[in-house]
Amino acid sequence: MDFALSDEQEDFVDAIRDFCDRECGTPDQRERLTDGYREHHSFDIYNQMAELGWLGVTIAEEYGGSGGSMLDACLFMEETSRGLAPIGGYATTLIVAGATQRFGTEAQKQEILGGIAAGSVEAIAMTEPEAGSDVGALSLKAEAVDGGFVLNGQKVFCSNAHISDHVLVVCRTTRSEDKHKGMTMIWVPRDVEGMEVVPIETMGGRETNHLYFTDCPARAEDVLGEVDQGWTQLMAGLNVERLILAATMLGIAQRAMDDLLAYVKERRQFDRPIGSFQALQHRIADLATDLQAARLMTHWVATLVDEDPDRMLPQQASMVKLFVTEVTKRVTLEGMQMMGGYGYSSEYDMERLVRTSLVSTIYGGTSEIQRTIIAKTLGL
Repeated sequence: MDFALSDEQEDFVDAIRDFCDRECGTPDQRERLTDGYREHHSFDIYNQMAELGWLGVTIAEEYGGSGGSMLDACLFMEETSRGLAPIGGYATTLIVAGATQRFGTEAQKQEILGGIAAGSVEAIAMTEPEAGSDVGALSLKAEAVDGGFVLNGQKVFCSNAHISDHVLVVCRTTRSEDKHKGMTMIWVPRDVEGMEVVPIETMGGRETNHLYFTDCPARAEDVLGEVDQGWTQLMAGLNVERLILAATMLGIAQRAMDDLLAYVKERRQFDRPIGSFQALQHRIADLATDLQAARLMTHWVATLVDEDPDRMLPQQASMVKLFVTEVTKRVTLEGMQMMGGYGYSSEYDMERLVRTSLVSTIYGGTSEIQRTIIAKTLGL
């Protein structure tokens, strides 16, 4: 299996690195673009990337994209994360793009995919106060009425809803003994009357939200796919969702490694660079090995997706999400430890990288859930 990047992909990576160095390469630039690191998304940067054609990398040319591969998208996510580009809305947008490509009508593809390529942010709402890892327990009700639906209920931890054009809401349209039946995915415009978006303050800043639905209207033509088939549609997309999250965290891990190496080569104690001490060298060598393994696994799963976008990859997708996010958490925490007080200080990026990495083993399916899925694929 050849994991070498093509010349076009190498040029793509170089272009992203140059852009990030130029537009958000200094702490002052990043602080300005993120309102003092409280916001994860800068539409200034995002719109520039849209003009370059990068946001539509996986979208067909007929909808304004460039028709690239999932590997191309993974390279984009890895490099923008490594460059600390504040485009936090991209990951959920790409997840929504995949669902739209698989199940959308022509009109939905024109609107949603065309909007994404042009710079719109999209969000998807699954989690509820009593339905987290057990998505099948969701209860937000979408009652059929003449010409559409009325939504009532609550969602929580909905990433990027406050900056999105639409929220793709997973609803309960039919109640049956099988909790996985009777779900439907429905588009809801962010500014619609009846949906209240309340940001949640977290240790990582403002990126996730409560959603409250009170007699919120939705049109019949805003159903994505088929009524009552939401669970099957969700399962078709979770494989790619987990790959997307892995690719994003891969870039965070690489940035942490870059910053750590620069620090231990410059920081001197006992009349020598601290990177010359074997105690640190061996730990960093282990981290570098894990990081390279994480990259190879990410690219491998991306190539599997590109070979057959409709193929279910429960084992491989769970493995890559589990391994890469756990590696990222380990790299950032070790980076903080080796940088000492400076790693804990907001003067350096490492403490923000730690906060970013910690939540990655929770969202998109916790590490515990990924292990459970992997075990089931092994017949356990």
